[in-house]
Amino acid sequence: MKKERAEKTFRQIRTDNVILKMGLGSMLFVTSLFIFNAATRDDTVILVPPFQHETIEFINGRANQEFYSQWAWSVSMLAGNITPGNASFVRGELQRIATPALYRRLMETVDIELQNIVRDNAVVTFSPREVIFDPELNRFFVTGRQTIGGPGVRSPIEKQITYELGFTTERLRVYLASYAVYEGKPMTAAVRDVEMSRRADRERQQAEKDGIK
Repeated sequence: MKKERAEKTFRQIRTDNVILKMGLGSMLFVTSLFIFNAATRDDTVILVPPFQHETIEFINGRANQEFYSQWAWSVSMLAGNITPGNASFVRGELQRIATPALYRRLMETVDIELQNIVRDNAVVTFSPREVIFDPELNRFFVTGRQTIGGPGVRSPIEKQITYELGFTTERLRVYLASYAVYEGKPMTAAVRDVEMSRRADRERQQAEKDGIK
């Protein structure tokens, strides 16, 4: 039974990788179209590319929110679905889409995680549930369920994780500029304000107790 589940998981990962490659390929194609159109139109470029539910408006070198939301989804699927067989592919794609500075920081931690996956013969899967954009932080949050299992893992682990991503655009090419992944719900600006307020209340209460003593 475990072998059948593992084989099914590997087949699903291969299918996801094909879809992901098609999506990334279409994004590169769209970017090429952007560059061509930008040469002939100064202000606004409007397109409806494959795998896109809404039109994309490229105004003054920056796309609309829907385009970056698709990028956030693609990055989370790339980084969240890893097997020993595609670890090198994931590393190479991260290098291609990340800014040089971010990639150097990523490899300090991500490369170790990739090596551990290969060593442990593990399978990491991520099922996104929601993509949120926080205009105050200018960050995209992709939250969903992560499962760590596979032939080399005795007891599969499942938990909610969130990818917090930021993007920049240079010459109509999108780059991943910030990357963070953590367990739990998205830490949006509103959530962080609440957490800071609670922390301040706890510190004030502790200070009052210390003053009484």
